[in-house]
Amino acid sequence: MLLEQLVERESRKPEYDWEAYYAWFFSELAGREVAGFKYWQCQKCLTINLIYLPARYGKCRLCTLIHLP
Repeated sequence: MLLEQLVERESRKPEYDWEAYYAWFFSELAGREVAGFKYWQCQKCLTINLIYLPARYGKCRLCTLIHLP
């Protein structure tokens, strides 16, 4: 019974479109149209950073090291 309920719940359409929400949210933060985003770790200070695609490069928010995606 529980397995059937889980399978049925998985087949239903999600209540919220999270991909569209995050595309809108990151576009608002960047001030331009954002096709996607990617996380990367700085090799120098090990800080986790976010890059908005399509960007040519990203910059570490702590040590300003340049990262090429």
